[in-house]
Formats: sequence, structure tokens, C-alpha cells
Amino acid sequence: MRRVAIAAAARSSADASAASAANKRVISLSLRQIAKLNMVLANYPQAIALYQRSLDFEDDSGTHTDLALAELGAGRKDDALAETNKTLASNPSDVRALTIGGRILMANGQFREASESLAAATLRDPDIETLYSLGISYLSTKNPADKPKAAETFQRMIKAAGDSASLHVLFGRAYRDAQDMPAAVREFERAVALDSSTQHAHYFLALARLAVNEWKPTPEIRKEFLKELEFHPADYLANYLLGFLASGDRDYATSDRYLKAAANIGPTWPEPWLYLGINAYAQNDVAHAEEYLRKAVQLTGSDESRSNFQIRRAYVTLGRILAASGRAPESELFLGKARDLQKKSMELTQQQISSVISEGGGTMAAVVPLDSSRESEVAPPLPANIDPFARMDAAPLTNTSLTKEQLRAVAAKEKQLRAILGLGFNDLATSEAVRGEFLAAIGHYQEAERWDASIPGLYRNLGVAAFRLQNYPEAIRALAQALSVSPTDAPARAMLGSAYFASDDFASAAKAISPLGERAMRDPVLGYTWAASLVRLGDLKQASLILNFAEKNPLPPDTILLIGKLWTDIGDFGRAVDSFHNALAMNPAAPRAHYFAGVAYTQWQKPAEAIEEFRAQLALTPDDAETKNNLGYVLIEQGKSADAEALFREVLRIHSDNGMANYQLGKILLDRGDVRSAVEHLEAAARALPDADYVHYQLQAAYRKAERNEDADRELQLYKELKARNRQASIPRAAPATP
Repeated sequence: MRRVAIAAAARSSADASAASAANKRVISLSLRQIAKLNMVLANYPQAIALYQRSLDFEDDSGTHTDLALAELGAGRKDDALAETNKTLASNPSDVRALTIGGRILMANGQFREASESLAAATLRDPDIETLYSLGISYLSTKNPADKPKAAETFQRMIKAAGDSASLHVLFGRAYRDAQDMPAAVREFERAVALDSSTQHAHYFLALARLAVNEWKPTPEIRKEFLKELEFHPADYLANYLLGFLASGDRDYATSDRYLKAAANIGPTWPEPWLYLGINAYAQNDVAHAEEYLRKAVQLTGSDESRSNFQIRRAYVTLGRILAASGRAPESELFLGKARDLQKKSMELTQQQISSVISEGGGTMAAVVPLDSSRESEVAPPLPANIDPFARMDAAPLTNTSLTKEQLRAVAAKEKQLRAILGLGFNDLATSEAVRGEFLAAIGHYQEAERWDASIPGLYRNLGVAAFRLQNYPEAIRALAQALSVSPTDAPARAMLGSAYFASDDFASAAKAISPLGERAMRDPVLGYTWAASLVRLGDLKQASLILNFAEKNPLPPDTILLIGKLWTDIGDFGRAVDSFHNALAMNPAAPRAHYFAGVAYTQWQKPAEAIEEFRAQLALTPDDAETKNNLGYVLIEQGKSADAEALFREVLRIHSDNGMANYQLGKILLDRGDVRSAVEHLEAAARALPDADYVHYQLQAAYRKAERNEDADRELQLYKELKARNRQASIPRAAPATP
């Protein structure tokens, strides 16, 4: 395949854009081809989804036409017509689009428009089938000027394919459907004259003569039906009609013989069973009558409107049988159903009845099936959640006409296309990842996975792209899969551990990173991630060992700050302060280094040093609310409430909803006896920090002093619940800022 070769060449080049364009062309064509395989198996919804996805990569007029065929197969005529119009908008002479569009217009009853489209198609490609559709369209316009055009079109068919009986059968059916019975009889007679053994020639000749004779059978007409069976004894239609006619003559033995033959030939058709039941009832064979009529009802199913609601006859007769045998409730059910269907039948307009008569003939319109299939009047909705990636053998095949060899060929072709699609999507995604387009890359790697998950490196590629985009759940899924295949892939393991850490799954993070050993400890970020995970798990000893090793390596100030915070969490405050000071020595403006040192000194219970660090931080960032809150906390501990209050009010002037400042100020005011103001600030703190148990404890105390006992009881209960919950999920915090 030329496109595949071009994509392979682009893969080995450094041109990501060229690789992207080449793989899009490969993907578009491969999707179109796998859609065609689904068409072979009549998987129309699947084919529609695949054609639509193909168009996402290449807006090809041929694909629009293919999509139209799939839409038509799914019974979605309007959507099909829209697709052919898209093709014709770019290529007005496209024969396939003109042909398909013409047939859709025919199905919609727009015969004049259909004839225009089909005539244009036959000018470029006088295909026999298209010519026949054109002839039918001319006859169906009901315009007398178009009838000679139909005859001329049929002559074009003879000229192209040679004169034959089968062609005249087709012509006869076209005239019959156009209600031109003399012309129909003439064509059927011509077919019989050319070749008496042509299938359905005698049947349709008999049917046409029956219509001309006001649906009264004559010996000559019966002879034609019998002649059909002479050449084609397994013909369903001829057997059924002979059985029906004999039933009308009350020749039940003859009728049953033909009806049973028809039932064996067409086991899914209800009509033979209906008349077998009627015959049995007429002969007082009630048991068989009930059996046959129930079979007719079962086979009719929800298609009760077929042949002008003829199944109502089964309901009427069954109702009588059931009433006579003492099964009154079920009898009334069937008779009620019969009345309902009779009403529906009566509601048909005269035009509809005439149409049915013209197809089947007079009173026999209710019983004469002209073809072995019917197209539903209503387009069925597409099934929800169509999976375009599903393998074609994942569900029972709706098309059973293929041989085992053909099905094997389809399966082999599908396997080949799935491999091409998998590689195409993988390479497309890689070209996008190279350009930093990670969101698009993730989506296309995922599509590659659905088509062929066995592509080497696919899961690693997907995991890296997801990690770069901080899509940690997908990174974890893909990288874990990659490591199951290549457990020694250290970079993938490092990313997996980091993804677990970012997802707060510290146990999995530590488990993923630990096999890297010293290699992880030498890496500043990974070493920190491993140690931090262990701290969260409470394994402080192992975390200290990792940090000790990590600190022996040259580290940037940012990493030193992170390590210092871990030492604080571990409780080794001296090491923590040393880390923060080391970071400041390397970069005096290291972000919040003084603040973190102040936190460490606070937990180390060295308030003077903590105050000094917090003030140094405020010299660098004067509006730092968190630093002011922590400084205020230490000042309270030192008995300097006035200074602390001033700090908290400074914070609230800029950030009125700051939870910690409101909390601390509320405590000060409560101690001072200003209960009303204390309640206001503590309520604000509770709104900002709804999960902080200590805030609710202070608020309940304030409510009690304000004699709001019901509110106090509520807050006390909430405090107890939060306290229990937070005790279970407690994680050491870098900054205390607590009561």
C-alpha cells in the first residue's frame, strides 16, 4: 500500500509534521476499508461510525458516498441523501453519488428528482441496475410524457445486456408497479416466450392476469401458477398463491398441500400459517386451527400492519376458539385485539387501500406478498454506544450469506487493517507528542490501543504523554501495563511512582520507586518523592535514610527546600532548619525559605528564632498572609496578644475571608470577653475551614458564652465527628498554625 510506505518513510525521518500528515492518510484509508468489511457483514451502525471517523482525517468525497450507503443500509435515508449531496457539491458528476442519491429519492417517492439524478448517472455509466431504476422512476412520476422515456430506457438495457426473459420479467414488474397492467402482461408474456423456465415469469404473468380479471382466478391463471412450480417447485410465492386460491374454493386438501410447502420454504412468513389455521377451523379441526393461528401471530410479531392488518383474522378466529373452550378472559383479549386492528384497517385512506390493491390486487391485497422482503417505513435509530473498535466477530453475524472461506478472508483482512490502524495511530500520536501536543497524542495513543494493543512501546508512549499532561490516572494505567512487559524500564518506573505520588497513593508510589534503589536516591525529584511517600506512610526511619543519601548529592535550592519540609514532617527540626538555611545560602530569595524555617523553629519550640525567621520572610513578602498568621500564633504563645491581633487584622483588611486569621482573632476576642465579635470571626473561620475540628470547638465555646446553647451543641457534635475523622486521616502538616 503506497500510503503505508510513505508513512513508514516519514516515521524514520525527523519531520514530525510530515509523519503526522502521512499517518492521517493511512488512518483515513484503513478506517474506510475496515468500514467496507463491516458493510459486507451488514454491520451498518459500525460502518457508519468508521466512515465518519475516516472523514475526520481526510474529507474524501468517495468516503461520503460510502457513508451514504451505510446510512441507507441502516434505514436512515435522510442522512444518506445528505452524504451524497456532500459528494455532489464537490464533484457533480460522481456516478456513485448520483446513483445512490437517485435511489434514495426513489425511496422517498421523489421520482422526478430521482429520474434527473439517475439519468445523469447513466450518461456517464449506463449500468444495467441504474438504468432499471431510471426506468422505474420514469414510470412512477405519473407524467404521461415520461412513459416513452421508460420504454426507451428499457431498450437501452436490452442493447447493453442483450434480450433475455429475465429482463422482460423486470420490465413487467416495473409496469405492474406503475399500474399499467396491459404493459405488464405484455412483458411477462414476452419473458415466457423467450424462456419458459425463467424464474417468476409464469408467477407474475398469472398475477398480472389475475389483476386484469378483477382478481377472479380462471383455469388459465391457475395453469400459469402450476407452470411456475413445474420449473421451480420450491418457489414460495407460487405455492402460497395456489394454497390461498384453493382455500377460497374450499378445496382444503389441495390448499393445505401448497400452504405447507410454502411454510417449509418460507418458515418466517406468517401468511401460510394463517390460512392453514383458517382451513383447519373451517373443517372443525380446532386443535390444529389454534396451533397454526398462534404460529401466525407469533411470526407476525409487532408487524401487525403488514398486508392491511390481515393478522386480525387470526385474532378473530382464536377468540372464537377460546370462547367456545371456556377460556373467556383470553378470548376477550384476542377479540379486543381484533377490534383494534379492524379500526386501524378502517383508518387507512382510500389512496392507501388503492395502492395496496394495485400491488396485490383487489381483495387479495391482504394476502399476496409480492416480494420476499419489505423495507420498514420508519428509519430505525442507530444503537446507542456504538463501538467502532469492536472486532467484527464479537457479535453474531447478521449476514449469513458468506461462506466459511469468505468469512476467513474477511477476518484475515480485518487483522491486517487493525495492525495498520494501530501503528498509524501510534505514529500519529508520537508525532504530536514530539510537537508537545500531548492532549491529542493521548487520544490517538488510546485509539491505537483499541485497534492493536500489541504494538511495542505503545503503553509506554501513552503513559509518558499522559504524565506530561498531568493526567495521572491514565499515566498510571499505561505505565503499569508497560512495566508488566518491561519491569527494568527505570524511567517508566520513575514516572509511575511520581504519578502515584501526585495521586496521593503513597503506598503504590513507594512500591513503584523502591526497586530503583540508589538510582532513585541520586535523583533529586525522585528521591524526594520516595521519601515523602514513606513519610506519609509513617515509615520515618526509611525516609530519613533516603534523605541522608539524597543530601550527599549536589541539589538545587528548590529541592533542598522540599527536603527541609520533609525533615520537618519527620520531626528532625535541626536538619530541617539546616536545609532551609542551605537553600538561602545558595539563593537568598529562595521562595518562602524563611517561612519554612520559622515553621520548623515553631515546632522545635524555639519561638525567638521562629519570630526572627517569620519577620525575615515578611521583609521579602510583606503581604504574605500565611507568614503573618504563623507569626501571630507564636506571638500569642509569647503572651503578645496585642501584637498578634494587629497582624491578624492586617491580614483581614486584605483577605476578609482568611480562615486562620478569623480563627485566631476570634480566640483573642473571646478571651477578652467580646463574645459578639468573637462569634462573627469564628463563624467566618468555620465557613472558610469547614473541616477544621478546632475551629468548631472554639465556635461552640463562643456560642455557649453567648447563651446560644442549641448552636453550641450542634457545633460540639460536629467537632467530635471531625475530630474522629481527622484522627484517622491525619497527615503531618508543614505549618502548625493550630490552637
